[in-house]
Amino acid sequence: MILSLLILSLSTVYGSDDYDYTQNGKDWPDIHEYCFGKKLQSPINLDNNYTNTNEDDMYFFPKYKPTKVRITKNQTTHRIIPAADTDNFGPLYTVNSWSDSVAYGGKIIFFRSEAEHKINGVQYNLEVQIQHTMLFATIQNRSTVSVFFIQDDTAQKHPFLQSVIDNYNKEDFILDLSELVTSAFSIQPYYLYAGSFTYPDCTERNSWYVFERPFKAPSSQLSFFYNLYHNTETFPNGNYRVIQDRKSSAKNVKVYYRRDPYAATAQEEQ
Repeated sequence: MILSLLILSLSTVYGSDDYDYTQNGKDWPDIHEYCFGKKLQSPINLDNNYTNTNEDDMYFFPKYKPTKVRITKNQTTHRIIPAADTDNFGPLYTVNSWSDSVAYGGKIIFFRSEAEHKINGVQYNLEVQIQHTMLFATIQNRSTVSVFFIQDDTAQKHPFLQSVIDNYNKEDFILDLSELVTSAFSIQPYYLYAGSFTYPDCTERNSWYVFERPFKAPSSQLSFFYNLYHNTETFPNGNYRVIQDRKSSAKNVKVYYRRDPYAATAQEEQ
């Protein structure tokens, strides 16, 4: 009984491994019952046609710390997780305009090549997804912070990506998420919506915070992730799930957009 509960718990956190990316998720509803008949599926194309301005602004205060991590690799995905099961990448605090706050702990990092979400129809080179669980709570909902990278060979190597690349084959290493998500994110424009995991079991209990502005990185870094997830038996065309249809599998998704508050102030002054 205890073993069964443990297996169920791990499945809840990490999802199923009974899938592949040969069709980039198009076949998942046929082989996974939890991916069939849903209405809040991710990823989606984020555009102004389906976006509402978020009047209840949410501000982010990341307090990530250097963390000893390891990379788990199987036939379907690679994940960066804390080396100690009880650890996390550090807290992320969210505060809304009513001063209601929630604390999250970063638990899993995914790299998607190419990006899963699109911004106004544009698919960026890489999407880094940081999946969090709520601290000091018993509910199992997840929140995922998602940031993009776009190729620019005039850009300097990004320190976060380079740390991952340099240590990818090590048993464990120290990774600092504050090299990626800084305090400046508290004022960045982002999209917010309630959706799902982008891998089986496609569970619809994940809040997405997708930041609009991509980081820049040279092809020497982005090609590392591209080569991991392309032209292999498991990943012939990348490790991203195809965009979900806003008229069917993502029919009930409601997207909010938080604009850059400084941009709004500048327009008012003009």
